Amino acid sequence: MKIRKALLTLALIAFLMPSVVAQPYITVFQGKLLPGESLSVGGYNIKIVQAINGTYYLMVNNGSNTVELRPFVFGTKIELKGVRITLGSYTDGGFLIISVKPKLIAKLPAKPGESASFSGNTIKVLDVSNKSAEVSVNGIQKILPINSTVTVDLIALEYTEDVINVYVAEKVSKCSTQDYSVFYAVQSLKTSGAVDIPITITSYSNSRLSLPLKIISAPSDWKVGFVYNGFDVDEINIPPKGSATVLLHAEPSGKGSVKFEIGNFIGEVKISRETGIEVFIPYSTIEAEAGRVVSAPISFKGYGSVRFTPINIPSGWDMYLTNGQYRLRSFQIEGSSSANLMIEIPRNATLGYHNLSFEINGRRYYTGIYIYKTYLGQPAELHVRLLDTTGAPITQGWVSVRNKNLTVTQNGEATFELSPGEYTIKAYAEGYLSKEEKIKLGDGESKDLQITLEKAPYYFDVKLQSDVVAIQAGMSGRLELSIRNLGSKDDEYTVEIEGLPSGWNYMLSQDSSGSVPISTVSLASGSSSTVYIIISPPFTAQPGEIKGKLVVEGRGGEKSIPITIRIIGSYNLHLDASPPSVTIKSGGSSAVSLHLTSDMGVVTNVKFSVQAPSGWEVEVVPSTIPRVGYAEVNGPVKVIGGGMASAELRIKVPKSAPAGTYTIKVRATGDQAEADTTVAVRVVQSSGFTYLGVLILIGAFALVIWMMRRVGRR
Repeated sequence: MKIRKALLTLALIAFLMPSVVAQPYITVFQGKLLPGESLSVGGYNIKIVQAINGTYYLMVNNGSNTVELRPFVFGTKIELKGVRITLGSYTDGGFLIISVKPKLIAKLPAKPGESASFSGNTIKVLDVSNKSAEVSVNGIQKILPINSTVTVDLIALEYTEDVINVYVAEKVSKCSTQDYSVFYAVQSLKTSGAVDIPITITSYSNSRLSLPLKIISAPSDWKVGFVYNGFDVDEINIPPKGSATVLLHAEPSGKGSVKFEIGNFIGEVKISRETGIEVFIPYSTIEAEAGRVVSAPISFKGYGSVRFTPINIPSGWDMYLTNGQYRLRSFQIEGSSSANLMIEIPRNATLGYHNLSFEINGRRYYTGIYIYKTYLGQPAELHVRLLDTTGAPITQGWVSVRNKNLTVTQNGEATFELSPGEYTIKAYAEGYLSKEEKIKLGDGESKDLQITLEKAPYYFDVKLQSDVVAIQAGMSGRLELSIRNLGSKDDEYTVEIEGLPSGWNYMLSQDSSGSVPISTVSLASGSSSTVYIIISPPFTAQPGEIKGKLVVEGRGGEKSIPITIRIIGSYNLHLDASPPSVTIKSGGSSAVSLHLTSDMGVVTNVKFSVQAPSGWEVEVVPSTIPRVGYAEVNGPVKVIGGGMASAELRIKVPKSAPAGTYTIKVRATGDQAEADTTVAVRVVQSSGFTYLGVLILIGAFALVIWMMRRVGRR
């Protein structure tokens, strides 16, 4: 560490040598200066202060004025009037070299024996040549080359042609260590309003310091004081080896200076307040597309009030000033500020140049907008989306605009093409409260509108698994009913069947067997339930159909579903063929009558089916009989049939069918019963085939006789 400091010292001395040779400056201090210590030389007070961020500075004061404030950085040179300061490194203190320009106190003729005495010092000329002079300084002999300088302590000798100039430097006085230092970086400033100047006080004491804060002088109409942590203070306490920063608060109204005192430290700050407002507008003409909002920055500088007034605006346009949060007409600035000039251009703006003007504090300014694209006369497009309160799309809803109604898509969307203008949009959805929105559409504008619908307080839907139930007289049947509470509130529902004959009964049950009867169905919002309606007709109920209505009622209203109840009795079905057998030549056709009867109830929707040999053409005409049988009229039971039904079985045998007996099976299937019968078909060959067989036999017999005769002749 010592070697390093020595090298740094030699480097600094070498750095100063050109100045010493060129001009008679004398080094009066070379060493370390600690925080809290100070040096006085040439009317200057030199000390080290520490900023609040821990950075060390070299401060040079001339009386109460700070003439230099530099960060303590190695190699920094400070040139003052008659004083030069060079900074070295900072390690537990700052290394300094201070040189001063000495005063000329004597001129000795360059002759041996000449001498001068002052302040206890004696200078004698011992010998002189045309190249150098030998001198004695307080008994110390020195060779002084011509046109050069030699320094001994605080005395510098300069040898010219025939004169030896004697200079003496002022001695540096080092003050005893202070308990604290005061640092402030600003000595003079310009402001457009109130200002706060930070002042850092650093303690070097091992005990707590209490320092008074005082304003010595300031212009009478200024408000000046010290502020610490938001409070006005006139005294500050510094912890041992600690620091604190106070603010010198000033509200100037012109130009002046503030002198202050902290402990026994006296400082001064010069402040100048600027007045008036400068306005800077960087853009004079802006190109834009119709329907856009143009933003142009405006800068303000100064102090006072700003008043903005629009003057010339095209019809349908808007122009205003904003700070990003509010539209501004007037506001105060201190220093510098900015705002945005906003110009809203309608979509039907005409092409070309448009001139706009406004005033700021009574002075008129102009800006131009050049429209290069417009939507004048083009239709607008409106995209509507229906959402519920959770943000999910409503998939079953309707949107109405004037006389046009659209059902939304699975994404809850509907799109309209409309003329420019103002519209009332109406939105509906099952289970939701309807809503209206007003909207304004410009020329060629494409606008998205999101409408959120709230659930109705009371709304529900119902669903039957089947609206038809078949019941045998004296037995029970059931309807399966699902109820969903789509409302936003809990609800209770009643279930009734209207249109049942006298003597019929029904009940509501939680299970399909009817073992858990209930009177009502209670559902929380968003929940659903499945219940069963058990229907019991009397034993005397006659077969037939009953048309009724299922009614479900809640607080939000009622819903009804038509139902059909079919009374099932004992059924049978008979199918007879007349004749039961038939003979058909191959390639021929025939028909058999079919008789269908029912002596117990009415059988409906009777369909015929047949099974016949392959290749045969067999059909029943008609293929379906709506009903067969009868029922007596009994109250609301409707007669749905009666008597006997007939059909025809048509048979066509292919020519290739061999002779023989075949069977055709006929089946009649109804909703309540079925029956079947068989028809025997005897197929015979036609007469042409018989004659051909006889001829073949005769020919064969004749051939045999002829052959026998020929053999006999041999």
